[in-house]
Amino acid sequence: KGILRAKHKVHVNKDGTIRYDISEAVLTHFKPKEIFVSIQKLREMGYEMDVYGKPLVNDNQVLELKAQDIVLPSCPASPDEPADEVLFRTTKFIDELLVTFYGLKPFYDLQNKECLIGHYVVGLAPHTSAGILGRIIGFSKTQGFLAHPLFHAAMRRDVDGDESCVFLLMDAFLNFSRKYLPASRGSTMDAPLVLTYFLNPAEVDDMAFNVDIVWNYPLALYEAAMNFKMPWDIKLKLVNDVLETPLQYEGYGFTHDTDNINSGVLCSAYKLLPTMQDKLDGQMELAGIIRAVDQTDVARLVIEKHFIKDTKGNLRKFSSQQFRCVNCNDKYRRPPLSGICLSCGGKIIFTISQGSVAKYLDLSLNLAEEYNVSTYLKQSLELTKRRFEDVFGKEKEKQEALGRWVA
Repeated sequence: KGILRAKHKVHVNKDGTIRYDISEAVLTHFKPKEIFVSIQKLREMGYEMDVYGKPLVNDNQVLELKAQDIVLPSCPASPDEPADEVLFRTTKFIDELLVTFYGLKPFYDLQNKECLIGHYVVGLAPHTSAGILGRIIGFSKTQGFLAHPLFHAAMRRDVDGDESCVFLLMDAFLNFSRKYLPASRGSTMDAPLVLTYFLNPAEVDDMAFNVDIVWNYPLALYEAAMNFKMPWDIKLKLVNDVLETPLQYEGYGFTHDTDNINSGVLCSAYKLLPTMQDKLDGQMELAGIIRAVDQTDVARLVIEKHFIKDTKGNLRKFSSQQFRCVNCNDKYRRPPLSGICLSCGGKIIFTISQGSVAKYLDLSLNLAEEYNVSTYLKQSLELTKRRFEDVFGKEKEKQEALGRWVA
């Protein structure tokens, strides 16, 4: 299998599957031209009428996305390979595997990447162990995993840009095995131990129940917004109102149309910017431009919710980490006095490096100083820095990039 994977240039996950990682975004309606699929193919897949009840005859009609259908990316602006290219190569690997290894007939036998449309995949979110069955109905130019809010919720995601993955259903059946997974606690996370083949809206993450499905907003909504009313003070039709009825799958509305979903930003700047410093600079620049945003509060949230938690957590793990052999991967609670592996004589190294602990510390300190966060938060960062220096010592000299001195 390894030889065939190398031949077809596909990479294997720890559980034996070949995955495509991708950021999630919601889609409830689409036009055939947006996902580059023929009218005939869509009709074959059950899309016979548009949202206005008219027969599907042209690629500019609006169609309602079925709950377990998904649109994958083929984005020219992304540094990542297109999903259709990766999955197409995976089908070639699976077909050759079936023929040469199992002595069976090829399953996919695809002539081109467009032939992926109509095939089944498994959607799986991080930190979960239950996949959801999906069907590919097209590919967009955006670097996003476009699916129904119920589909994202079935993966236990709240659709705020979370990253999940998809892999071919046959790949899961053929190559996944629990025997590949470690015996340690948490090893079953990110593995498709079970598969949900039928999406029951009443059983998904309840955050999706609050999605409104109206075709327009009443004047009362805008008046309530001007008076700072709470969202539940205005009654709108929600997914929750149609659960366990025929309308739980279809009949959803949308309030604002667009000509083409591929006309906007195709790939997130977060993916394109090379370093965390660049990403942070971009976020703070936006915070400065948007009048509704308080830059200082953004800086506080970034430090409190992300940077300082990561730094403290890694510092704690560093102090209680194991050590491992670079040759045989044997683990040690404490390094042997000989300084080498007792099994093979290999070199013993940390499992958590100093760099992983320090990566956000300077960013946090600079951010706190530049945007003048609260004294309490500054002192929390200073105490964290002292704890770091107690473990690793102070740097006598520090290398700086040349750009540091250029205005």
